[in-house]
Amino acid sequence: MELWQALLVAFGGNAALLLVIAFLGRSLVSNFLSKDLERFKIRFSKLHEKRAEVLAELYKLLVAAVWATESFATPLELAGEPDKKVKFQEAMKAIAEYFRFFDQHRIYLPAALCASLEDFAKKLRAPTINIGVFLRIDYPSDRTSNEKAEACIAAWNSVQQDVPKLRAALEAEFRELLGVTTKAS
Repeated sequence: MELWQALLVAFGGNAALLLVIAFLGRSLVSNFLSKDLERFKIRFSKLHEKRAEVLAELYKLLVAAVWATESFATPLELAGEPDKKVKFQEAMKAIAEYFRFFDQHRIYLPAALCASLEDFAKKLRAPTINIGVFLRIDYPSDRTSNEKAEACIAAWNSVQQDVPKLRAALEAEFRELLGVTTKAS
């Protein structure tokens, strides 16, 4: 065998062996990574599904709390409706259910959204309690009656002005989290 043939066999064999080892190594790593990737896809799709379930239930409870608060805070009392004391209990119960569910599931939500959801609960709860305080007074004085009327007006204004803005902002955040739409820059 000539020198060039001996060199080709010596170095060519090693090069071919290195190529085979590199190909097998790449195949093993690729296979390993694709299995991990698939596992992560399944894991995060389940997390996204759970987050969507939490948001749907949270929104349902939020709407129920808004409706109960609006019904309680309305300055009109129609015949056949429950009285303010019953509506107060219903509103406080709906707000508590909303906040309890939120607090138990906040781990699925970003911190900024959690802060907005807490503010929302406070915007519903504070005016409800302000009116509720006056419901315990059986024989109000003129001053107390005026303060109650002012509290009712403030609560109604909050429910009609502040709450819809907060609700719209929360709806936008929910949609963004679910990937339905993106925030406008």
